[in-house]
Amino acid sequence: MTTYLIVDAGLAIKLIVPHAHRQVYLDLVDQWQQAGYRLCAPSLWAYEVASTFAKMVHFGHLSVTAGRDGLRLAYQLGVELVSPDEEQALQAFAWAERLQRAAAYDGFYLALAETLGAEMWTVDRRLANAVAQPWLRMVEETT
Repeated sequence: MTTYLIVDAGLAIKLIVPHAHRQVYLDLVDQWQQAGYRLCAPSLWAYEVASTFAKMVHFGHLSVTAGRDGLRLAYQLGVELVSPDEEQALQAFAWAERLQRAAAYDGFYLALAETLGAEMWTVDRRLANAVAQPWLRMVEETT
């Protein structure tokens, strides 16, 4: 039986871009890989990751080369991307309503986690607090 973990785009960025707590993320993914988990995300993940690197380059936080390399590294994580079907879109819409959000982006991650019966890992504290479900996990940056 395959055990999936849903990972948001923010977690991928934290894994790749150097920062003070990066090792926390690297250790976490290493633990997941050793345990045999498969990382998964809605196809939206690809757009969010590419857009984040593009923004970082645009605003001078990364060079073009570093942004391109970061995007390549994100794909090397092996995150399985899942295109939403009608049911997933309806679930995402329902999450947007429940969370009183104007957009359903986070809802696609939440809907996929529900569909697969998987934990979802995020770096978005606001989302974790709003959802307040035991299957939504927040990465803690304590070392």
